[in-house]
Amino acid sequence: MPKPKYYILILILVLTGSYIFLESTAQQPIDWTYSYWKTHDKPFGAEVFHEVFAKHQKQVEEIDVSPYEFLSEGNYEGSYLMFNSGLFIGQYDTEKILDWVEDGNTLFMSAEYLPGLILDTLGLDRENFTFKNQISYKPSVSLDTVLNQNKYKFDRNLNIQYFKNTDTLDIEVLGYTQFTNKDSTASKTLPNFVKAEFGTGYIYLHLFPQAFTNYFLVDSINADYTKDILKHLDYNKTIYVDQFYKDQKEIAEQHILQYLISNRYLKWAYYLILLTGIIYIFFEGKRKQKPIKVVKPYENKTYAFTKTIADMYFRKQDHKSIATKQIEHFYDYVRDQYRISTAVLDDDFVHQLASKSGQSVKRIKSVLKNIKTIENQKNISKETLLRLEKQISILKN
Repeated sequence: MPKPKYYILILILVLTGSYIFLESTAQQPIDWTYSYWKTHDKPFGAEVFHEVFAKHQKQVEEIDVSPYEFLSEGNYEGSYLMFNSGLFIGQYDTEKILDWVEDGNTLFMSAEYLPGLILDTLGLDRENFTFKNQISYKPSVSLDTVLNQNKYKFDRNLNIQYFKNTDTLDIEVLGYTQFTNKDSTASKTLPNFVKAEFGTGYIYLHLFPQAFTNYFLVDSINADYTKDILKHLDYNKTIYVDQFYKDQKEIAEQHILQYLISNRYLKWAYYLILLTGIIYIFFEGKRKQKPIKVVKPYENKTYAFTKTIADMYFRKQDHKSIATKQIEHFYDYVRDQYRISTAVLDDDFVHQLASKSGQSVKRIKSVLKNIKTIENQKNISKETLLRLEKQISILKN
């Protein structure tokens, strides 16, 4: 009958296998996170833009390094296109781009959060608009001053960003965003796309980067909006598309573990292998047999007992009794060690003992004679006892 722990193991494996099966076969939820990466097919990826624009325009070049590093490598001319949910560009990158634009090139930035240095340079402010008692909006965008015409809808909740301080001679408003209150009684129209001259070049700032995402471009009508805002680029020169500042930038060569995790089926297979290994270690890593208790052998107290008895006899000065015990022990030794009967101590006994013990006949006869003398006496001296003990010891050795 299986042990209880195996029932537990089987139950864990069944539950885990069922969970992994349900997870791997369940419909994967839509990933609405922003990425703007060229190979992502998620709603807010940029695969459609990459396939339609970057790969089919001969004068387009994608840049995978920072603007400072790229523009420092050579004397490039053209337009620099950057789009992401936020363009948090450092000071060196920003100053390098502004110098490049001042020399007669074009910068097009589309993001909800633009570099503060560029906004300050142009005297612009970016604001987040909210209605009172309303936290979600589905805006419309347009390139016309009359928003009732050529209006493009974005059917997702979005924070509304717009420009302030656009009523100057240096700023030209090119596009707007419009959104309606939830009771449809009031609407706002605010600038979200501007153009500014900078040196001998131009800067375009756009606050609706969703126009470059798959979700917006799969609608053929909305795609016209993206096409129209890109008409401001100089197609007679190279258009440099930034791939450095992205929310979810992918590594060109993935580690094998990253590849496993990125695929939902391989990921769950990998997790199952890990879990199985942990369960195996937990149950089979222990010793299969319980530790055997160390049992100490019983102490041999024969020597202690013998010593006690000998001391008792010695204190009583009963040398005859000690000698008798020694003689009996000697006879017992002869019977056990040499298999010789001690019933009759005649010449035959002497010769057998001499032959098997390797002692001389004379020595054996001397010991037997001393034994006989002791047996015939009622008391013996200490010296006689010690001489007997010495003779017997010699015979045993």
